[in-house]
This record gives sequence, structure tokens and C-alpha cells, in this order.
Amino acid sequence: MNKVISSDIKTNKRLSMRQIMNLYQVTKEFKGNIYFICNHKLVDAKKLSTFVSFVLILQECANMKVILEGENVHAMLEKVQDICKENEENALGFLSNQTVNI
Repeated sequence: MNKVISSDIKTNKRLSMRQIMNLYQVTKEFKGNIYFICNHKLVDAKKLSTFVSFVLILQECANMKVILEGENVHAMLEKVQDICKENEENALGFLSNQTVNI
């Protein structure tokens, strides 16, 4: 059964390119839709070019809202929050057992 949830995410610093790619990868694997909203701008996280542009223009300590629609939304929300909260040491590499397919 599909569910819809939303949550606010506050990043401590600008997301690294690794974090952006990790977000994109888990989004692609999610059976549903993930949207990010910030400053009245909405982006579909499955569209790589617009997603990267959106995240790169966010200010440090940006407040953004994530909306998830699909199956297992709570588990996916936890993954998204974990990726956004990664510190610089963890952001240097991709999540273990994941590769990025573009």
C-alpha cells in the first residue's frame, strides 16, 4: 500500500557531491517518488540534472522539506536523513555495497 509522508531536513553544511549522488542512488531504487522543497522550489529527486542543480544552490544550514510517496516510506526517510547528516569523513566515499548508475 502506498503512503505519503513529509519531513523537514536541516543540513549542517552544504551537501557534498558524494552525498548528492548517494541520495540520487537510493532515490532511483525507491519504489515511489521523492520530492525536495526549499524556498518554494520543488524538485523530483529522480531527475539527476535538476536535482543536482537544486541541491548545489541551497545555502548552508538550509531547511528543506522532503516528501515521500510509495512503499516503505519510513525506511526510505531514514536513509535520506542519514545521508544528509553524514559528516565529512563519511561523505568521502559512497555507501558500502552501492554503486552509482547514471
